[in-house]
Amino acid sequence: MTSSIKKSLQFILCVTIPLLIISCSEVSVEPEASLDGTWLSIGYGRIVQIESGDFLLADITSQSCTVVSEGELSIFGDRLSLANDTLRLKDGINTYYFTKTASAPDRCKEDLSEEKKNDPLYNFEVLGEIFSDHYAYFELRNINWDSLYNATKQNITAETSNAELYVIMEDMLDSFNDGHIGISASDDVEEAAKALRSSASTTNDENGNEKTYGDLVIAQLVAEHYLKDNLKSSRNKVINWGIMDNNIGYLQINVMFGHGDLSLPDSLSGNDYWRAYFGELENITSEKHTRIELAGINPTLDIVMADLEDMDAIILDVRFNGGGKDEVALDIMKRFNPKRHLVFNKKAKHQDRYTRPTNVYLESSDKPYTKSVYLLTSQESASATEIMVLSSLQLDHVTRVGTNTEGVFSDVLDKVLPNEWEIGLSNEVYLDTKGNNYEGIGIAPHVELDYANDSQVFFRSLAQDLEADKNRILEIATN
Repeated sequence: MTSSIKKSLQFILCVTIPLLIISCSEVSVEPEASLDGTWLSIGYGRIVQIESGDFLLADITSQSCTVVSEGELSIFGDRLSLANDTLRLKDGINTYYFTKTASAPDRCKEDLSEEKKNDPLYNFEVLGEIFSDHYAYFELRNINWDSLYNATKQNITAETSNAELYVIMEDMLDSFNDGHIGISASDDVEEAAKALRSSASTTNDENGNEKTYGDLVIAQLVAEHYLKDNLKSSRNKVINWGIMDNNIGYLQINVMFGHGDLSLPDSLSGNDYWRAYFGELENITSEKHTRIELAGINPTLDIVMADLEDMDAIILDVRFNGGGKDEVALDIMKRFNPKRHLVFNKKAKHQDRYTRPTNVYLESSDKPYTKSVYLLTSQESASATEIMVLSSLQLDHVTRVGTNTEGVFSDVLDKVLPNEWEIGLSNEVYLDTKGNNYEGIGIAPHVELDYANDSQVFFRSLAQDLEADKNRILEIATN
């Protein structure tokens, strides 16, 4: 998978899917009339109108109200409950709360003109308020928000084109150096912005003519060299496993999604597989997507663990895994856990406050692998992969090897601007059981290896001497 495909798929996972937080969840068997009314989320900046079996979800700020989803309550199940005048929504490992309000604000009852919806300054001001209210890491990432916002705003006028506005916003967001911040517009706007950048660029490709690798490409090279004729794979090679020398098992997991059985043709591979996979997910809910992923990966994990149960140790390699579904990550680590553990809690920023923390537990396995596990990480290990690494902190038989993970833990809070562009940002704080926050720094290994921070430099170093990499990891696992 090329880096551009990877980036787009990550944005689909982290931005588009969480957009369906309300419409993708399930409602209890409470009579529908009991849910009727207007509900404000505690944190997250959302408002929900429920009436006569229908719902409407909107993103809300003090100056905007943008509808993002609507539908019938009949599509819901049992994940939304009403207690003490508070709606509680369970969605995977998350719980969201909503309180009833008398009515929707006036701005939610007004129809904006097309001119207002597409006004550059108005959209920038809405983006600015969203970040001001919800972004959790200004201080941690050394962002002087007021200064950055005001300096950027000076570059925007009523005459700013869509392409220019996109470039301005993207440059501002890129300066955060946060892998969970993103912006997405229509194809024509993004192409125009790309052309605008190209015409203004005078820099050369820093990699010159050196070979570049996608993360799944380098992962496959590593797996094939580690295992040779003993390699087993599943789902377009998102999981590879087998037996190495010295009775050491090897399990490589390359994404925390793509494991579902979507009845895709066996002939599909590479980027064609991913396009088809995400095409099948376009019209399903986030909650159903999670169930599909878990239903897909757990039978594979049953086979993997049966194959590797007699190994003296297992190498669990997530060096090339950029994330996906947290629930998938936890189900993987569950296979190594003999006892239920509290592994972290999370809370969301809203203005100068936080929502109540949600405790997250790592469930136990009926037949866990409790001999030595060597968890390989790199700066490419990100997002949901870091949730897996975070949960491993409670397991004494797991030794982390490599470099710090990327340091992007928060779910992506996605928002729709009045002009229908989508933005995503980190609004949640994850803390381990000792109160440590690893955002921005990542989780450190027990055994530090000299991996380069630059992805391509790191990938090329492995590709140029796969045997050296294999021998170094085996030496750690056998000593």
